[in-house]
Amino acid sequence: MDTNGQQNPVEAGSDFAILQEKILTPNCATSGCHDSRNAVGGLDLSPAVAYNNLVGVAATNENAKADKLLRVKAGDPYKSFLYVKLDSANLHKSDGYGSVMPLGSRALPAGQLQFITLWIAGGASKSGSTLDRALLNDPRPQNETIALAPPSNGVQFRVPSFGIPPQFEREIFYAQKNPQDLLVTKFELIQRDRSHHFILYAFDPKRTSSMPQVGVFRDLYNAKGEFSNQTLSSMSGRTFVIGSQLKQETIEFPEGMAMKIPSTWLLDLNSHYTNGTRETTQGEVLLNLHSTTPDKVKTLVKPLELGFYNLSLLPKRETVVETTFLVGGASQRGRDRFDAGDTVINLIGVTSHTHRMGRRFVVQIVGGARNGETIYTCTNWLNPPLVHFKTPIVLRRGEGLKSIATYFNDTDEPVSFGFRSTDEMNFIFGYYY
Repeated sequence: MDTNGQQNPVEAGSDFAILQEKILTPNCATSGCHDSRNAVGGLDLSPAVAYNNLVGVAATNENAKADKLLRVKAGDPYKSFLYVKLDSANLHKSDGYGSVMPLGSRALPAGQLQFITLWIAGGASKSGSTLDRALLNDPRPQNETIALAPPSNGVQFRVPSFGIPPQFEREIFYAQKNPQDLLVTKFELIQRDRSHHFILYAFDPKRTSSMPQVGVFRDLYNAKGEFSNQTLSSMSGRTFVIGSQLKQETIEFPEGMAMKIPSTWLLDLNSHYTNGTRETTQGEVLLNLHSTTPDKVKTLVKPLELGFYNLSLLPKRETVVETTFLVGGASQRGRDRFDAGDTVINLIGVTSHTHRMGRRFVVQIVGGARNGETIYTCTNWLNPPLVHFKTPIVLRRGEGLKSIATYFNDTDEPVSFGFRSTDEMNFIFGYYY
């Protein structure tokens, strides 16, 4: 509180201040709607009070209240009535949530909706300033047909459009042959809205003889929501290559570096979508692998996947999980690990992956002169940064990385590791040579 007893104002230049200026004020806090004079639905979104009227406040719509939605639930956009009302595909008459907002005008562009989504997922801060402002200038409509120009040198892959049934989440794998040897300098991705994740895996015939069928959707769950044992078995022996949770992302290696993807590798495109609506929605992915020539490559990059699977998150409780992974193949409680053949690695990038209960993910160096140094922090589970190191972090045999993941299980049931969006995960992903 300030000296006049008023609520502390939103910090100028913060994500919420920009959200207010660019979205709420011109679209919502207008005459006859959610301004101070009318406050339709009991909601005033004027700049002086909008934050306190949104974050942590129960929705007044009777159906939304019965479904335990808050106007903004920090950390969970999909349980936030603000997001639901602005998402043009997330409302259906049978929900009883009313009309899509802004009322009587076009739905917000996809970039503005994503800005709000990421702000909520990151904790709905009043003062934080971490989001990409360029999203606010993206004019593309929600749910547009995706497009991505093929690379001049390289290959484009596509996961064809597929339906996600109402009130369902669908995770599929779609194997594709790699038509040529690639030295990939950049991965470029675009996918339809509401993707939970996209991951590119590869099968190396030198490491596994079990290859899935090409050009066929392999569903992780059947129509009843039960696991497909056949799909689960086809996931063994694969190698992680890249992953993203964003609608659009580019991952580019430093000059002179590339990842080798031989023509003998079978690529497996993994797409996961959730659908909370009453209608069938669509998933689709386009992926560019930009390639260069051998004379321009000095260093070959390898992907890194370190994961902890024995998660046990008790209800209504915060849980902190620490896991150590050491170069040379040793790990503490983890199943994924560094390559046993590595004696020295040069780490050039790190990111993380949890689901919505992940509140904070920290990576520290273990051993050596930099023991205990934090090299990565993520507080937004839906938008984990890929942190690039201009000077590679050198880790020798017996040294490694520690993940410190903080979760809060706000449900009434225990939660463990799993593939569904309602389960949890704990991964360090990265790149090294």
